Amino acid sequence: MTRFKNWFEAIDIFGFNEKKPQLSNNDDFLERPIMAFDVGLMMEFLANKTIGLQQSGSQFINEIQWGSDFGAVKLIVDNGYTFYVKKLIKDLQGESRWITKKMFQLNRQGYGGHEDPVSGEIYTHLENAYNSPPEVGDPNFHDLESLVIHITNKIRRVANETLVYQGIKKITENNFLIIFAIRGSGVEGPDHSRIEENLTQITYDKELGTIRCTNYNVESPVGRSHSWSVMPSDLDIYFLPSQSRDEISECVAVHFKYY
Repeated sequence: MTRFKNWFEAIDIFGFNEKKPQLSNNDDFLERPIMAFDVGLMMEFLANKTIGLQQSGSQFINEIQWGSDFGAVKLIVDNGYTFYVKKLIKDLQGESRWITKKMFQLNRQGYGGHEDPVSGEIYTHLENAYNSPPEVGDPNFHDLESLVIHITNKIRRVANETLVYQGIKKITENNFLIIFAIRGSGVEGPDHSRIEENLTQITYDKELGTIRCTNYNVESPVGRSHSWSVMPSDLDIYFLPSQSRDEISECVAVHFKYY
């Protein structure tokens, strides 16, 4: 019989490992029924924890925060079970802004009943974000192109096979597009439209000292005259140039794991 601790460490909880470990047919996990993960219960476990000297506050069903000043951290969980660990900073204009420090996507195999250990894993990353050195914007960042290449390589290693890499388009020194096509003739969306391209835009704002990443689809109507429309963004997150390239790239790549 596999002990729970060993099983927990062996499983890719957040679905981010590029090569998943092989489990023997005797592993208890293979016989466990798939159960819905209870985000609310996980949030209750986290609400009982302190980070530094901060008690949890501003709690919602999908969001919980520790602190309210510079350096505060929070967790957001979206409807697709994507977990965002964010930290509060001030940009170069003195405005408060949440940068993303870590992202996970819960493995779709189902982890109902294991909300407590999952909350413990998340808590570790919240603590790490809280205790990381203070970060500020950079008005003189000149390495965006190299960062975009690094992000692109990471996405390509984990992206869903329906996404076909098309290249990087340099719009300006501070504005790049990472372009993926949809495999085949396109995928019909819920409003009878066809997804033609998936675009990730990476921009650097030297006035704010921040890096912004957005992701959106370009769609065309089915059965009507051919025209392409840019759809609303389904990812909009901020970073600082002082964050490591790996930290930024891994956050962006998570969005593509179960796209």
